Amino acid sequence: MKKPLLGGVLILTLGLGLRVLQGFSEKNGRLVLSSSKLLLEPVPGNPQSTNSFPTAMALSPDGRYLALLNDGYGTFESDYKQSIAVLNIATNKLADFPDARLERHAHQTYFYGLAFSADGKKLYASMSSMTDPAGRDAGNTGSGIATYNFADGSISPAGFIRFPASGRAAAPKTAPEDPDEEPSSGPGFTVPFPTGITSFQQRGKEMLLVADNLSDAAEIVDPASKEIRRIDLAVYRAVPGSYPFATLVTKDGNTGYVSLWNASRIAEVDLGNGKLKRMIELHAPAQAEKAGSHPTALLLSPDETRLYVALANTDEVAVIERTSGNVFYLSTKLPEQRYGGNFPIALAITADGNRLFVANASSDAVAVFDNPRSNSKPRGFIPTEWYPTALAVHDGQLFIATGKGKGTGPNKGLAGKVDGKERTGYIATLLHGSLARLPIADIDSHLASWTDEVMASNLMRGNSDQIAFATGRNPIRHVIYIIKENRTYDQILGDLGVGDGDPSLVMYGEEITPNEHKLARQFGVLDNFYDSGEVSGDGHVWSNAAITSDYTEQTWEIDYRSKERTYDYEGVVDDRYPIQEHVPDVDEPGTGYLWGNLARHGVTYRHYGEYISTKFCNQRQTQAMPQEGTPLPQGASCPINSIKPGDPLPDHLGQPHGSKSPWPWEIPMISENVATKPELEGHFDPRFPDFNLHFPDQLRADEFLNEFSQFVVKRTAGRDTMPQFTLLRLPNDHTSAARPGIATPAAAIADNDLALGRVVDAVSHSPYWHDTAIFVLEDDAQNGADHVDAHRSIAWAISRFSPRPNRTAFVDHTFYTTVNMLHTIETLLGVPPMNNNDSHAAVMAPMFSGKGDQPPFVADTRNRDNGLLYKMNPPKGSDAKQSAQLDFSRADAADAGVLNAILWRDRMGNRPVPKTPGAEFK
Repeated sequence: MKKPLLGGVLILTLGLGLRVLQGFSEKNGRLVLSSSKLLLEPVPGNPQSTNSFPTAMALSPDGRYLALLNDGYGTFESDYKQSIAVLNIATNKLADFPDARLERHAHQTYFYGLAFSADGKKLYASMSSMTDPAGRDAGNTGSGIATYNFADGSISPAGFIRFPASGRAAAPKTAPEDPDEEPSSGPGFTVPFPTGITSFQQRGKEMLLVADNLSDAAEIVDPASKEIRRIDLAVYRAVPGSYPFATLVTKDGNTGYVSLWNASRIAEVDLGNGKLKRMIELHAPAQAEKAGSHPTALLLSPDETRLYVALANTDEVAVIERTSGNVFYLSTKLPEQRYGGNFPIALAITADGNRLFVANASSDAVAVFDNPRSNSKPRGFIPTEWYPTALAVHDGQLFIATGKGKGTGPNKGLAGKVDGKERTGYIATLLHGSLARLPIADIDSHLASWTDEVMASNLMRGNSDQIAFATGRNPIRHVIYIIKENRTYDQILGDLGVGDGDPSLVMYGEEITPNEHKLARQFGVLDNFYDSGEVSGDGHVWSNAAITSDYTEQTWEIDYRSKERTYDYEGVVDDRYPIQEHVPDVDEPGTGYLWGNLARHGVTYRHYGEYISTKFCNQRQTQAMPQEGTPLPQGASCPINSIKPGDPLPDHLGQPHGSKSPWPWEIPMISENVATKPELEGHFDPRFPDFNLHFPDQLRADEFLNEFSQFVVKRTAGRDTMPQFTLLRLPNDHTSAARPGIATPAAAIADNDLALGRVVDAVSHSPYWHDTAIFVLEDDAQNGADHVDAHRSIAWAISRFSPRPNRTAFVDHTFYTTVNMLHTIETLLGVPPMNNNDSHAAVMAPMFSGKGDQPPFVADTRNRDNGLLYKMNPPKGSDAKQSAQLDFSRADAADAGVLNAILWRDRMGNRPVPKTPGAEFK
């Protein structure tokens, strides 16, 4: 996200105080990140770019090479394949080796595990599959360990050790409500999914200890004979539930350790007899459904007296004294940090054992501990690029890999052919990892200034939560928060005429979205707003938590590139509900969600479709690419499964209610709504669906306004019964591309636009206009081009206190993200922040600087009146066949590259995407 000028940073820190950046005048680049943080350049260690999301590093036994496992989506430079990169430590040259078996849509993926053989001639990598774990189809490897020949810094495929089916029955997709009731055996077997790998010697033979992430097991593997012994590591009745992750083995080859990602435990195993010795609990939650501590990386001290364990969800490193069994904890929080959210996920230590390095992924820093003991605090912090994922120490050098490097930048003009190869501007392909190296001897002389830099990049100093209202006090008592889907700023508002828009990229301009344009002109233009998430998988987490989790970041790119993970987001994991299985949700950040924060502080709330899983009548469970939409669970048969064109709508839907359906496609009916989080039980509308693009947003608006009208009646009578916080999901601007038998893209976006306009119209014409603020954003911006950044999106902050300049729209150029919006909501409702992100993100104060005299909004109904809302894709239209193969049953299930191309052609014909000077990959 490249807006490096000083002025941009001063705008960003409005309200924070200029002292945030004091002392950094020597920095020649300041990049703003969609996480709400800064990246101050140059970053120590001269990072060099690599393929996407490196998660593991392995040092060759001779110390000459460092290998990186790039298991992200894949970048253009790597031909959109996953790869292993090899650094020649002597020359500092980084070579990339994409694996032809790991192209996009391949039925296998790398996942975290990487290790050298003892002689350095082999390299082992975890290669896992959910879609074909047995490797039955031609070209598919199945789940197992890929072996590579390694010589002089080059690798070549050498073989594959396929893991057999686990033999463990898969957990049922719907667990019993009674925690004492045993679940019935589910269909099939759990999928082997190799993760962390450690190579060790046992009786003169090379062996591997492998974590099996989705079978709740560990495997002891003989690479020569391919013999595999399995050790059961299940903690819960539901499997997968423990999610084994990293492995480690003592030098004598007798004892192994496996971190259990979702069980807040370390498993200690006897490698001689292949049995579990004990489980070591590490800050396990008091309640089974609460987020666990997320043990991830493992490290032994050089003398092997201590085992270090990174706890991503509690911002700690657990230190286990192996002889006594005593455990103490090191906090990785920054100086003055009150709230959590650092995500320590990688460890390294100097050869003398005196200096420990811990990668804080979420704070873009490495914590430095000297001679760590109980209650030790970090001596200081080293700044990194975005999201450090792996560390290594060798020969006086510290190596730091990051997962997201410098962010994305603009994606205008990136589609097309380059040197004969097709290139896409899809957001996930723009995220490059990086590798930095710095002499450990240089750390001490720079550590104080580097720590100050980390403080500045995390916005740790200054006041960020002041909103000065014209009335002298905060009059807002109610907040309505609306989450939409996947549009960039330029796609919608590039033709606005004010603000930083590019008309050449407009696809759904004012004729399609008259309400969104009118809202921007009346209540203010936010032309420098960025969705924190890249896709819906992490975008809905960001939109509700102001952070993601380490699990989200480790898995979403794999899910989105080839569906080799399930859509484990929005409270659903492995197509099951952790809340019903009485196990932690592995995707939940330790700092929690907004509704939990509200509940703890006595703020009333109600949800309409967000983190609510809707079972539609007679719906088959869907499995498709996540870009197409949120997966749909199996639904029961109902007396009326759907409303056919021209049939009467239910008596609570339609204008007027119960009128004949004007939509020329069938509209599904709700069988059941399920709260996916404990705090949401009893706090949601059972008649409001989540994501289903066959269900028009007009009907979602109808249902919300049904309840809102009841609140208005009571408010008029002197009783305020409306919840203080309302979360409303309006997803249909996602579109179904040219899929036959459903809304055209323009119709879907016009539907979404009018639904939004109707909600604001109703609120602003009610007694609640006096004390209500409405916030609107997209969960992500993945489905379009933008000339500023692939994260830049549309957003609104609407209230009677929105500024009203004479004869022109108010434009706030301040850099904001999803995190800023959430902090503004928290501030208005009087609750504290959830984590270190929102605690220091500036509130959107300029959007409340008006006199309080904004008039009501009047919705523009032109696209209902002219029939655009009811336009349906024809059965043999352009791109109909290709669109029909896409699954739009949930957010982001479709291939985004295909979807984006179809949407462009639908609106722009054969016109090429305009080029942006300097936007090409370098």
